[in-house]
This record gives sequence, C-alpha cells and structure tokens, in this order.
Amino acid sequence: MFTNRKLLHIALTSCAIAMSIAWAPTLSAQGGRQARRAVAAEARVEPARSVLRNLVGRWRVEVRFAGNFDRAPDASGTRVVAALFDDLRLQWTEELDSARVKSQGMIGFDSRTGQFYSTAVDSAGTGAELLTGTLDMAEPVITFGGAFVLRMVDQDHFTWSPLDRGWRAVLTRQP
Repeated sequence: MFTNRKLLHIALTSCAIAMSIAWAPTLSAQGGRQARRAVAAEARVEPARSVLRNLVGRWRVEVRFAGNFDRAPDASGTRVVAALFDDLRLQWTEELDSARVKSQGMIGFDSRTGQFYSTAVDSAGTGAELLTGTLDMAEPVITFGGAFVLRMVDQDHFTWSPLDRGWRAVLTRQP
C-alpha cells in the first residue's frame, strides 16, 4: 500500500507540473508574449517613422473633383507639416488660396496599437474628423477607416483621397 501511495503521489505531482508548464504563459525574459509583441511593434514603427518623416515640410495642395483631369484645380492652397513632440506625431495647418477656409490637424502613429491616426478640423466645418488607419507594407499607402487613403507617390508628392474617388488632393513639396 505504501508503494502505491508513493507512485500515486509521484504521478499526481508529475501531472501537476506538466499542466502548470503547459498552461503557464512564457515569461517575457524567455521570449514570451510580451517580448514578441514589443518586437512586432518595433518592426511597425520604423516604416511608420519613414512615412511620417517624408510628410514634414511645406506643400502646395491642389484639389480636383472627379472628372477634372486637365483644367485648373477646383481648389488650391498651402499645407505646412511639422513635428509635434517627436517624429511619430506631426501637426499641420492648411489655407486655401481662394477662400477663407483654414484647416489644421495631426497625423501620427501609435506604437502601442500599430495604427496611424489622423485628426482634422476646419473653419467651414462643424466638427472634427477622427480617423485611424493601417500602413500597407508593400507600398507607402495608409488606409484610414475604410474611407480615405494617403498615398506617398515619391518624396516630393503625396495624395489624399476618399476611397470613392469623388475628389483627390495632390500635394507637391515646395522649397
């Protein structure tokens, strides 16, 4: 009887140890979930930082509505983009040439969620625009909320447009 109790105790102890190892989360120091999450987030930060870095500067804005391919832009103005605190958060201001409409906002990257965010408010509107977006790693394109797209064409041009293609803003870097 003593031998059976001893074997039973060893078997139960072995099962308990095996189950605790199987169900216990791996510690971050052992390459567990937290460590992998930090590495994945850092892998997304560098491409985001690169896109945002390219947006800093003074830009000429030309807006064309659908069908206007070869005439003068329907609206034009100037946008100035500058760093806000660091290189993952930018602020911008914009003025249209032919109207008293002024806009301002922010665009940035949240390294905790791995998403871009954009805010905008203008003097002709009644509220703020708040969007979140993701970067397509194959090309520098950020899709915001399934509604808008920021596309880096090259270091001196980017576009901002709705997915329905009702209009398109082309921004050209100014010296």
